[in-house]
Amino acid sequence: MNTHYQSHDSLIEVSNKLFKCLTEQLNVNTAYIAKKEPGYMDVVNAYNKDREIVTNDMSVEYKESNCKYVLENEAGIQYFTNLMSNVKTAERPITEKLQVKAFLGVSIYGSSGKPFGTLCVMDEEERHFTSEDVTYIRTIADVLSFIIELDETHEDIDLLSVPIIPISADIAILALQGKVSPSRAVKIMEDTMGYAVAEQIKTIIIDISEIVVKGDEFIDHLNRLVAALNLMGVSVMLSGVPIHLAANEAISNALSTLDLQYVKSIEDALGLLGYALSEQ
Repeated sequence: MNTHYQSHDSLIEVSNKLFKCLTEQLNVNTAYIAKKEPGYMDVVNAYNKDREIVTNDMSVEYKESNCKYVLENEAGIQYFTNLMSNVKTAERPITEKLQVKAFLGVSIYGSSGKPFGTLCVMDEEERHFTSEDVTYIRTIADVLSFIIELDETHEDIDLLSVPIIPISADIAILALQGKVSPSRAVKIMEDTMGYAVAEQIKTIIIDISEIVVKGDEFIDHLNRLVAALNLMGVSVMLSGVPIHLAANEAISNALSTLDLQYVKSIEDALGLLGYALSEQ
């Protein structure tokens, strides 16, 4: 079972659209993206036209994988007309397991040109890949490399983004925007708690009006943050709960268990704390 990689939502979404074009253009059954992890090649996303050959939960030891030949080739490409008869691959366990012949793979890259893994195609029948085939898969790989770079850059920006706005000597606003990934959630908790201690904060207003929530994982992160702040003697006010979250029964029930005060907006929160916003 694949447990070695962090998902790349945009990469999966884009590759889902490109895999069908790739398999039809090269006349093969299977296309997949594998990410290189320490000692392993982990499948990030896979497409099988007819027979299921590669699955999304597949993980293969690096030294046993066909991707090894791709990544260790200076040109970043490797193809085999028939894996089952080639002297390099015929006796390998993965060849016996998959029972495929044709293989073509190219390297894909992340931010700053760092190797990410491979884009590969496979088929049960022999294939003599042409230079046009190689050019085509390289073009797809370039698109996917660009998407990976965007994903990684966005994650780096999110990780650095913990917008804490001081209001007074003991009141601050934590304005959360966008998607809160697990890595960003850790950063938010560390920075918020550190700020609360350093500035001797008594009240924090957490505004989630601009947050992007996928599933209920964010509520778990929020619960841990609120619990930690409460233990430190910091009272928490939650503002701007989006309508779609309030309408979700599971999320609404989870929010109702949090030890905090709910307000409609930051302005309302500040009003309860004795502040008034006025136009200049």
